[in-house]
Amino acid sequence: MTQLLIGTIVESEYELAKEVVKQAFLGEEHTDGNEHELIGKVRKSPTYNAELEVVAKTESGKILGHAMMSEVTVNSDEQSNVVLALAPVSVLPEYQNRGIGKALIEALEYRAYENGYIGVVVLGHSEYYQKLGYHIASDFDIYMPFEVPDENFMFKYLWDHPTKEIRGTVHYPEAFQ
Repeated sequence: MTQLLIGTIVESEYELAKEVVKQAFLGEEHTDGNEHELIGKVRKSPTYNAELEVVAKTESGKILGHAMMSEVTVNSDEQSNVVLALAPVSVLPEYQNRGIGKALIEALEYRAYENGYIGVVVLGHSEYYQKLGYHIASDFDIYMPFEVPDENFMFKYLWDHPTKEIRGTVHYPEAFQ
C-alpha cells in the first residue's frame, strides 16, 4: 500500500466518508446500520469539533478510513465531567487489518490530549480496543445509560496521571439518539 495520510476531514470529503462508514458496517453483527447517518448528525451538534474527525487516505486522495470523537458527559451525584466518545471508527472492508483503524484512533487520541480532554469512552470489540489501551469502563465506575455487555464498553485515560477520576453514567448528546 502507498503512504497513508491522516488529516482533518474537509467538507468535500463528507459524502465519501459517509460511504466508507456505510461499507465498513455492512454485515457487522453488533450494529444498527445507521453509523453513516450518525456522522452527519454529530456534525450538526453544537459541540462538534472538526479537529476530532479524521480520514485516512492514499496519496491519490482515496479515503480508506474515517473516525470521529464527540463530547459526552459522565455524571454522578458528586460530579459531571466532559470526556469524548470514539464513534464511529470505520475502514473499508478490503483495507481492514492493516493498522488503518489504529492509526486513526491514535491520531484522534493525540488531538484530544492536546485539547485537554481527560479520557475517551468507546462501545466496541473488546479484544481490539484493549490492545489500544482501553479497559472495561465499569472497572472505573463508568456506565452506559442503557444495557450493553460489560466487556464491550471501555474507557481510556489520555493522561498518565489524570488530575481527577471520572466516574458515573455516560450521557450522550441528542445526535446519538
